Amino acid sequence: MIAQIKLLVITSILITSNSCSVNKQQGEKDFIKPEQVAFIEFIHTQDGEAISGTAPQGRRIDGPTYRFDKETKQLEIRRKESFSIDTVKVLLGTVKILKGVAGTGLSMRINAIGKLPYSLDNLTISKVSSKGISITFDKKKHLLKEGEEWEITIDATTNMDTPIIIKMKPQYKDEKIAEKPETENKTNIPTIIKFTDTYKIIYHGLIDKKGVTQ
Repeated sequence: MIAQIKLLVITSILITSNSCSVNKQQGEKDFIKPEQVAFIEFIHTQDGEAISGTAPQGRRIDGPTYRFDKETKQLEIRRKESFSIDTVKVLLGTVKILKGVAGTGLSMRINAIGKLPYSLDNLTISKVSSKGISITFDKKKHLLKEGEEWEITIDATTNMDTPIIIKMKPQYKDEKIAEKPETENKTNIPTIIKFTDTYKIIYHGLIDKKGVTQ
């Protein structure tokens, strides 16, 4: 009789524990309500500095496509995107900024995510829960709460050959020859560029889908 009572108690505890675990998992799964969307920004700034030699001209980028107001949590998408906000769980804003000899300009775009995990370059967004967002950057895991940001800076030095513009004499009177670069560096001074890459991830929390306009 005592053995039967013990068995019933143990069974009851296991059932209760399992039920709590299922409810907790379901609660985390349903953390993002249908009328909400999580908004995250992934900002990559690259700055180039010529240590020696003459650096080639950097590229120019231009494409600001959205604007986010931190106070009102209003997200204005300035270029028409081909997604339905109804099926989106997470909006990831990617920003690229070029400075110095790396180039100039600002490029932005919105990535609509309907299912996690989601990977882009060296970033993986694993989960959005009441604790925050779980991310992996360069194989290292991090947890960001609403309003928090994470940042890392990586320095790298690159050797480059400096293109030299030379003029060639035409062999014939009416012949035209365009100026073209010579690959050899006549100055014998190596072009060395230091690139500084800064990656920043910001979790803005959950925003109302009604506040997302395009």
